[in-house]
Amino acid sequence: MFKSLYRMHSNPERVLPEAVLTGKGALVLLIIFLSEQLVASGISVLISLFQLPLGLMEINMIVNGGALLAMIFFFHGFFIQNIKSFFKEFKSIYLWLPIVSYICSFMANMVVQMILMLVRGELQNTSNNELVMELLYQYPLQLVLLTVIIAPITEEAVFRAALSRSMTASHKAWVRPIGFVLSIFLFSFFHVYQYVFFATDASGAVYLTFNMNEFLSILVYIPMAVGLTLCSYFGRNYWCSVICHMITNSVAVFMLLMVGQQAVK
Repeated sequence: MFKSLYRMHSNPERVLPEAVLTGKGALVLLIIFLSEQLVASGISVLISLFQLPLGLMEINMIVNGGALLAMIFFFHGFFIQNIKSFFKEFKSIYLWLPIVSYICSFMANMVVQMILMLVRGELQNTSNNELVMELLYQYPLQLVLLTVIIAPITEEAVFRAALSRSMTASHKAWVRPIGFVLSIFLFSFFHVYQYVFFATDASGAVYLTFNMNEFLSILVYIPMAVGLTLCSYFGRNYWCSVICHMITNSVAVFMLLMVGQQAVK
């Protein structure tokens, strides 16, 4: 049953075949991810209705931790096969590609920020980064665990393994660009959608809206999404893009800490 969720994809230039999700496997993974989002929303509603003693960090740890356990249960074979390939056929590309991908995406992000600065007269900050900074000082260890370990593993499984790699590994040329576009757009949109479509009034009630400024912040995530997608494609191993994602989030957390310290001074 579990083995039907992935297949071994052969590449002429590789010693070992690559473990790639099947269409069924990608669908199961996406269902887990969507269920995670629904559960998070449901818990938030219950907290507001019954005044439950749970904070945002607790919700994120419960929901993301549960999603990770579900992914491990269904896809342990996929993860193990990629780990075996990673170490058995270890290549220098597994080290330099994540670093190069991060540097290129970081520089591209700076270009995007400069363009937005010229157009809008200010840098494009994101509500997601503001929330991370707020939680970082309240729950530093939990946030590092969530952003540097759990999020890269789960998000790369969804946006690269399920959406990108399963399609770019296809022998049909027209399928590959669809995988790139879906991975890049949905990854970027995932980080902003809750701020684009939902808002909270003074009483704490949540209502539907459309915030154009928040929607523009999707541009900040596109360079990172492109870098991770290309890292996944050229690395030909799930853990290659996970490492790149871990590097990206580690540097981001470190920079937020530095900004916070400067603000205190």
